[in-house]
Amino acid sequence: MMKFTAITAQSQSAFTILEPGKHVFFLHNYSGDLTIDIATPDAEIFIYGIYIGRNTDHFTLHTTQHHRTGKNISDLLIKGVFFDDSKFLYEGLIQIDPGAQQSNAYQKNQNLLLSPNAFVDSRPFLEIKANDVRCTHGSTTGRLNQDQLMYLDMRGLSAADAEKVLVEGFVHDVFAKMQEIGCETKSIEEDLFALFLQK
Repeated sequence: MMKFTAITAQSQSAFTILEPGKHVFFLHNYSGDLTIDIATPDAEIFIYGIYIGRNTDHFTLHTTQHHRTGKNISDLLIKGVFFDDSKFLYEGLIQIDPGAQQSNAYQKNQNLLLSPNAFVDSRPFLEIKANDVRCTHGSTTGRLNQDQLMYLDMRGLSAADAEKVLVEGFVHDVFAKMQEIGCETKSIEEDLFALFLQK
């Protein structure tokens, strides 16, 4: 069984998972809280997000992956691309209760800054009260690789086209992971990549 939920400003922000199977949550430019309480074994929770900030966009996101029982998985990947004066503030918490042995929880936030004025503050946290678990978290924020830009320039791409190629490659990781677990992503990809063409 797979359940897909798109998180928007109008949707609920707290979910309790009571059924085994795959539960997929997708965020695009969502500001707010997202809390996933995992209260059953054999549940697989996937949280994917893509943020595209332009002009003075300002996004704030708080996520909680709360493992109340064990023998389950949560996996979060959020990627952001920020232009102009946009800002992204992120706090992510993985919380493992004492009885949630054999939980696997992963959290990764990666961001690209495409303007000297763009700003990201990303803070991952772990709160682990069980000893038989596997948890990782990480956050990176940087700029486009100049060697890759130079290589594409030598291949005849304009600076704008080279930037577009690298940004699409950066974001595509999210779609690749979604496809691996059986999600259809074509319409989402088309909508989001169209946003990269905006200036």
